[in-house]
Amino acid sequence: MIFSSYPYLIFLALTVAAFCVLEKRFPGLKRTFLLLVSLVFYAWWRVDFLALLLGSTIVNFAIGTAITNRHHAGQNTRPLLIAGLTFNLGLIACFKYAGLLAASANELFAFGIPIPHLFLPLAISFFTFEQISYLADAAGGRAPRYSFLDYALFVSFFPHLIAGPIIRHNDLIPQFAQSRDQTKRSDDIAVGMTLFTIGLAKKTLIADNLAPFSDAVFSAAHHGAAIGMADAWMGTLFFAFQIYFDFSGYSDMALGSACLFGIRLPMNFNSPYKAASIIEFWRLWHISLSTFLRDYLYIPLGGNRRGPSRRYLNLFLTMLLGGLWHGANWTFVIWGGLHGVYLIVNHGWRTLTRKFGLVAPRALQPVTHALSVLITFMAVVFAWTVFRAESFASAARMIAGLAGAGGNSHLLTFGPLAAGALATLFALVWLTPNSMEITWRLKPALETRYRDAGLRATRWQWKPNTATAIVFGLLFVVSVMALSNLSPFIYFQF
Repeated sequence: MIFSSYPYLIFLALTVAAFCVLEKRFPGLKRTFLLLVSLVFYAWWRVDFLALLLGSTIVNFAIGTAITNRHHAGQNTRPLLIAGLTFNLGLIACFKYAGLLAASANELFAFGIPIPHLFLPLAISFFTFEQISYLADAAGGRAPRYSFLDYALFVSFFPHLIAGPIIRHNDLIPQFAQSRDQTKRSDDIAVGMTLFTIGLAKKTLIADNLAPFSDAVFSAAHHGAAIGMADAWMGTLFFAFQIYFDFSGYSDMALGSACLFGIRLPMNFNSPYKAASIIEFWRLWHISLSTFLRDYLYIPLGGNRRGPSRRYLNLFLTMLLGGLWHGANWTFVIWGGLHGVYLIVNHGWRTLTRKFGLVAPRALQPVTHALSVLITFMAVVFAWTVFRAESFASAARMIAGLAGAGGNSHLLTFGPLAAGALATLFALVWLTPNSMEITWRLKPALETRYRDAGLRATRWQWKPNTATAIVFGLLFVVSVMALSNLSPFIYFQF
């Protein structure tokens, strides 16, 4: 039951309708109801993995509660935290990385280890990271005692369960207990449906229609074909825009689904291709993952507190592990390593410019900014080549193609239609406001994160009038009509 599917649309409509009735007549039951429907949502994929989700929730709740009790009693919480981390990381290692580790050991040392072929439980990376953050906060005295109902709902709340955002307990659980003013329900419905419609359009009208073109090129590279320069660039650019609108669309639909229940999730996507540096890119792309890696990996490793060399090493290690989080393939590690190198170069350049006062004249700053955006975008696009490739060999063929050393394949035709499509995509990404800016008036994300993002109102802002209703109503209908070719969101595989 992916967000861009008829079953989910029916499920969401029925759930929201029932929730509104319960909230008005039996408000004490709304959390129990949301937990039950969230478990049904997860079980829709595979009922047998529901036991894994519940088991993980029960174990982490028990460990977290014990840690909190020990902290309040002034006792050592470290052994319990280590036990919790071992459990969670072991769970991911078993289901997600066992095959990769076994294959790598066989390749390097000829061990002959049987390679396990385990089906990856849906959303395991997301709900495991969320629970790791809870345990770490509990050990640091930053997590209060929660009821099991609240904690289980925090883990399984279906709008963020499958592909994030990776949310923290203190951002979500307090909202469950809040009594929502019934006069604001219309605003919740309005912003929720608006965001959901924008996200659905991004997914069905843009991302899914780009997939066949990028897939054709990367599939050919995977099967050993030499890739010509035009094909390589078109395939890579189409994938860059595909994953952009795919993940942006999912993020909008997740926030929109939550808004329908009066819940605000943290913003997870904020026009990252407008970034003028790799540092800025990672503040705008998958914001919740970047924040998690910063707070629970980079800073514990020492952050920037132990000199430049250690800082750069910490950055590199953080991005390597961030890449590995995305999937059990060494190509993801290389992708993360590339971004680690990008960040090191970016921080080093900032240090040099500040040290020597290298600032462009005011008249040239728009030009230098545009150039910075372009360089950042091209660096990100190059890294996407490795991210999308299924093996080192296919990545090498794609890179050779980008450099003009891959042959003369003619998989895609770069004509007026393709040029127009790319021009439209560039215009949508760089010249139009994002969904958060459009819905500024109704504050669709957590207030603190929303302010921190530096968003401002736009003349394209959502307004409660007939014209807005017609535009988004038509957009919703067109997007629903495009649901014939269902494809899962790219981040569902992580």
